[in-house]
Amino acid sequence: MIKKFKSSLFIKIFFITYLLTSICCLIIYTVILWLVPKTYIKNIDESLDKNVALLISQLENQTPLESGKLFDQFLLNNNGVLIQLFDNNNNQLQLPSQNSKNFPILLTGGAAMENIGSNDYRANYSYLFSFLDTDDIYTLTVESSTYEVNLIKDTLGSIFFALLFVIFLVSVIASVIYSYYVIKPVLKLSVISTKMSKLDFEWKCEEKRTDELGILAHSLNKMSSNLSTAMENLKDANSKLKSDIEHERELEQAQLDFFSAVSHELKTPLTIIKGQTEGMILNVGDYKNRDKYLSRSLEIINTMESMVQEILTVSRIKFSNTNFRKETICFSDILKQEYSIFEDMIVKKHINWNENVSPNLCIYGNKFLIQKVINNLVFNAILYSPEESNIFMSAFNQENTVFFELENTGVHIPQSKISKVFDAFYRVEHSRNRQTGGSGLGLYIVKTILEQHQAEYRISNTENGVIFSIKF
Repeated sequence: MIKKFKSSLFIKIFFITYLLTSICCLIIYTVILWLVPKTYIKNIDESLDKNVALLISQLENQTPLESGKLFDQFLLNNNGVLIQLFDNNNNQLQLPSQNSKNFPILLTGGAAMENIGSNDYRANYSYLFSFLDTDDIYTLTVESSTYEVNLIKDTLGSIFFALLFVIFLVSVIASVIYSYYVIKPVLKLSVISTKMSKLDFEWKCEEKRTDELGILAHSLNKMSSNLSTAMENLKDANSKLKSDIEHERELEQAQLDFFSAVSHELKTPLTIIKGQTEGMILNVGDYKNRDKYLSRSLEIINTMESMVQEILTVSRIKFSNTNFRKETICFSDILKQEYSIFEDMIVKKHINWNENVSPNLCIYGNKFLIQKVINNLVFNAILYSPEESNIFMSAFNQENTVFFELENTGVHIPQSKISKVFDAFYRVEHSRNRQTGGSGLGLYIVKTILEQHQAEYRISNTENGVIFSIKF
């Protein structure tokens, strides 16, 4: 029970409210029980004093025998009042009445107007006066009855238990209503605070109230909105940061893979040159024919030089892209130059060159890099095409987008290897013969340049060969 009392705000408020209400009601009842009789007595005494003063003023204008009517009328109008009359010798006299023939008449047993004991009277008041036509001084004593006062006290005491039940009932009802009124918004705020602790901001407080709780609800709504916005911004920033970190890791891994591949590609020709050079220096076996092996070493060095140039080109594109100026260039002119550049290779392999290029096709980019992309693609198409095959090159504009397609026939790329052809130093021809496979950097350079220009590209097999598509 104590644990439940400590953990429940509703029970606490109910108990405190009930206790305070009950105590207040009991205090009020006690004050009424004490104050009502005193007030009633005070009012009775003030009224009796006025009536006696009026009686005295009337008696002073009447003879003793004539005053009987006044005494009878006073006693009739003031119930529960004891009147006694004394002469100047303090002898008690019989009160005159309408039927009195003699005055004064001494009393020996005391005169009482009602059948009430002397203990039932209180507030003994004495008044001095004299009748008309006489100089004798008389004393009139008046005592009021306690009967009515005691009756009020008894009545208030008799309803104590009934009033106690009413107090209990009213206190319970008032405590429940008050506790519910106070605790309801607090419970709502408690639920909201629980949601906030779980970073749930999909709620809204009612702001109908204008008191402190209404101000608190408004503040919570504003804080929720600010926190929700801050959390969204934080999530976006965190997501962007994760993306940047992941991108940075990919770049680092790509650089690591690239330089690893470079070192691997350069290691073999360097080993060959080293072996041939050592053989020629030592004049061992066939290496005595120095002219033969010097010629071979020169071929390898030329191949390495070409590879280094391509590596430098990749490095410039990746790490110095801000130095490449972009402008509006005539793409059609670049394409129409390709046949003349590779005419010797085309004629030597008896390749049928088919060209369908729309005039005045313009794109936005770096002319040198775009030229290199087209040169690499055309070179690969010629290199990998068998003799007497066909090459189709087309370019056109559709919905303000320039499309380029280059298809070479008579050869296909294994489907499992299409996704790898853009990797650095990857060659479909596993023998890695420089005469048939190149350095493996051509399509990697193409991919790098096209990504710098935000162009879409893809390579796929067709029914007759392989097609490379670009969308600028």
